[in-house]
Amino acid sequence: MAMFEILVVCTGNICRSPMAEGLLKHVLPPNLRDRIAVSSAGTYALHGNQAAPHAVEVMAQWGVDIGGHRARQVSRDMLSRAALTLAMEKSHVQVLRKMLLWKKPPIKLLSEFNPQNSPRDAPDIEDPYGGPLAQYQACLQTLRPCIDGLVDWLTENANLTATDHRDA
Repeated sequence: MAMFEILVVCTGNICRSPMAEGLLKHVLPPNLRDRIAVSSAGTYALHGNQAAPHAVEVMAQWGVDIGGHRARQVSRDMLSRAALTLAMEKSHVQVLRKMLLWKKPPIKLLSEFNPQNSPRDAPDIEDPYGGPLAQYQACLQTLRPCIDGLVDWLTENANLTATDHRDA
């Protein structure tokens, strides 16, 4: 069975998207780990940059190691391979859709998976870049219910395949 690939995208791929990627990998149920691949990239990433030190620190407090993360610039190929692309901001969704032009890839705001949010009114997830540790902690607190909701959705749709993402 082909892997169901999830691509998480933010701006620089050093704060929000590696935090979300690491958290999702950490909480993904064991029965889905061999069927779902998770990666991240940025719309304006400097390839090879390390995750922000505060991002690494906050995730380590939750037992998630993103210290080895290296930033990647999102590409058309990454978007084409992803069964589901999760963006942090509406502006990211627009950039990603323009990259694929006529194709209609499954791109959503990660915040749409927070059960407290309406998909129509899902907010952007604020970028903690350059802020104090408290901003990264707040970002993680914003990410957690989104990731939990995503895991619930993935569990309910456990028969997902790489080509079956109509309801994403």
